[in-house]
Amino acid sequence: MNLGGKKRPQGTRHAGFVVSDLSSVGAGSLEGWIQNPSLLMAMSDRLFAFAKGAYSLIVGWEGPAAEDEGSAPPPVEIRLPMGSSSKSSQEPLHVQFTAIQWLSFHKYSFLALGTSQGSILFYSTAGSLLHRQVFQDTPVLQLRARGNWDKSSQRSSVEELCVVYAKAIVRIDTIDLQPLLHRCLQNAESRAYKGLSEDVFDDKNRIAHQVWNVSRNLGGTSSCIDGAITGVMPPPLLEHQSTQRYFCAITVGSDCALAAHRLSEDRTSSLVNFLIKKIMPATVSTVSALAKFVWRSSDNQEAPEYRPPEVKPQEFGRASLITTLKDRPRHGEKIALSPSGGMAAITDSLGRILLVDTQALVVIRLWKGYRDAECFFIEVPVTGNPSVGTPSHKGITKQDLVLCLAIHAPRREVVEVWKLRDGPRISIVKCERGCRVIQPVYRFHGSDYDTDSGYSPSEAYIFNGDSGHLTVISPRI
Repeated sequence: MNLGGKKRPQGTRHAGFVVSDLSSVGAGSLEGWIQNPSLLMAMSDRLFAFAKGAYSLIVGWEGPAAEDEGSAPPPVEIRLPMGSSSKSSQEPLHVQFTAIQWLSFHKYSFLALGTSQGSILFYSTAGSLLHRQVFQDTPVLQLRARGNWDKSSQRSSVEELCVVYAKAIVRIDTIDLQPLLHRCLQNAESRAYKGLSEDVFDDKNRIAHQVWNVSRNLGGTSSCIDGAITGVMPPPLLEHQSTQRYFCAITVGSDCALAAHRLSEDRTSSLVNFLIKKIMPATVSTVSALAKFVWRSSDNQEAPEYRPPEVKPQEFGRASLITTLKDRPRHGEKIALSPSGGMAAITDSLGRILLVDTQALVVIRLWKGYRDAECFFIEVPVTGNPSVGTPSHKGITKQDLVLCLAIHAPRREVVEVWKLRDGPRISIVKCERGCRVIQPVYRFHGSDYDTDSGYSPSEAYIFNGDSGHLTVISPRI
């Protein structure tokens, strides 16, 4: 492949593309095109996805071995379908893709694309539109696929797709998502076999989800820039007997560097809410009536009876603010989560990087002087096991790995790898202008997961858009 006319260096790439031209997403138009902020990218085991405007492209990449030559599937083009907006208006709507993410299961992969109108479009790897659903009517800011799989206890395992909006966070459990997408995929393949239209789906099939209004906790003018659900957290102090799960969510906004929220899985009123909404108004009403009876005026006019405001069913789940970090004019920009969700790296507008313990909700480390940086959690082998960094990962266990933070500093044109939590910098990798760091999506275990398969460590890759090669970041400790 030739992108931008430069010859690809041999012997250093981990993999490469077989697509001859990516000009539809900007390749070759300008040096450093890959760093265009409007270009969205997502990576799975063997597939890349690009999105720009109302156009998306799925391309395959092949490994460095000679037998991998020609193993990548042909490219697939996706265009935003007409009428994807839920709003009826005679004015032309400039709808575009605003978020992209792969949903990778054991046997199948699906591409999720968020739009500026708030809808999520789910596609097969062949480009067939399988499902479309609108959760909010504002642009989708981020799509995150994450999970914490416990082989010994499936009940404690959590795998989900998180959708971030400016005012809300949506959680979709893979228990609800996987069967629907597989059923839609089978219908699409059946229709394609019969020669019928592929992009036909039933809008009555709705994905079960939960939604929380997190901006309400921060004030009416605040909005999210990025957010993530980090995992399950303990219930509040007065609700230890509750059988519902609670999730912890962190957000960064226009006026705060960090905010942590407790999200309730149950939309019904809790004990605390019952006391606040039912008992307290009744108590205030009784005390007020007694006071007016004792201190009533001489004309014996009765005051109007106090009636507690009617509580309407809430569309959102219960979200309570746990803590917040405000340090104007600093505000958070991007969030990166560790594989387990136990730590998060947050970049802010002043070039700082905060390492946050998402269970204790405290900042445990701080880096300065990293403007426009991006962070990626990677797992590095302790003993230099050579199978890490290869597609198979045979013989690798989680005990052979140590968690590190890769910081891409584009102004310095390097990627620095730091050992966590308080370890030293262990590697500096050159990352020239025109490169972009990307991380494969978390692979869901799901119902069809093979428990005998090995552990897949979290990795990150450097993609050079001008030369077209892909290199794994593989330091050794």
